Amino acid sequence: MPTTSQPSAADLHVDRLLSMVSVAYMNPDDGYVADQVFPTIVVNKQTDQVAKYKKEDFFKNVAQLRAPGTKSTGYGWRVDSAVTYHCLQYATHIDVPDEVRGNADTPFAPDRDSTMLIVDRLKLKRELAWASDFFTTSVWGTDVTGGTDFTQWDNYGSSNPILDFQTGVDTIHSTTAIEARNALFGRQVWSKLRHHPLLIERIKYTQRGILSKDIIASLLDLDKILIGNAIYASNQDGATAAYSYVFGKNVLLYYAPARPGLMVPSCGYTFHWKVFGSISSIRRVRLVEEMADRLVGYTAFDQKAIATDVGYFFSAAVS
Repeated sequence: MPTTSQPSAADLHVDRLLSMVSVAYMNPDDGYVADQVFPTIVVNKQTDQVAKYKKEDFFKNVAQLRAPGTKSTGYGWRVDSAVTYHCLQYATHIDVPDEVRGNADTPFAPDRDSTMLIVDRLKLKRELAWASDFFTTSVWGTDVTGGTDFTQWDNYGSSNPILDFQTGVDTIHSTTAIEARNALFGRQVWSKLRHHPLLIERIKYTQRGILSKDIIASLLDLDKILIGNAIYASNQDGATAAYSYVFGKNVLLYYAPARPGLMVPSCGYTFHWKVFGSISSIRRVRLVEEMADRLVGYTAFDQKAIATDVGYFFSAAVS
């Protein structure tokens, strides 16, 4: 019998983009922590000065006995005028030609996609700047190094992170009268610490043996834990892709108030110059001759350590 001619499946279907799914990699919002460590102050001017009192003046025992008809002893207070900020501007842009926008198939949306990418790049800029400037030694009041000043916490048999954190809290309190109850962990430290047998031992009769962030905060007597989860491409353009964590194998124990205020110490502040609007701002500029829209992202900020004596830095906390 003659073979009946039939179309193939490929003859009857032309592949098109699915409209309900796409794939893109980026750091999640909760992976960025730089904007959460230092309280943010929105400022009107690019540069200004921060009022800071001399710490020792508030701890001096100067009240003396006074005999009738005599003067009291006088002792005032002084100002440290060296604290200033200078918000530098950073910007990046993506051009969206009319032809690209008009020819884009769902799920691509050039304006939306470009806006998301620009905002993410501005966040990453602040994250990398913060880690480079403050998640390192020779910044805070006390530096301790794993393997030298304390046993690294992935040495489960010999280390005691609970005691190490208490030492840090007490060290800060001894010169500031401040209880430092916040900590920022690099992810590589957190991944090892959450499996520490000493911590698990403390909860094994009351919990399921799983150390959540809240439980570890309670065990270390902390109010707030941040984990630096962000990664970035560390290779040069054109080279093989290489990825690194923004925050290394370190931990910062610190104090920062819930919000800025008068006569309140803080480990630091992020000053945001509001000239462009929000701390991550997007403006659309029409390129007439190119028949395109330029989406420009701006951020203007200065991340500034203010009271370094309320910071205690654990470097190389794990191997």
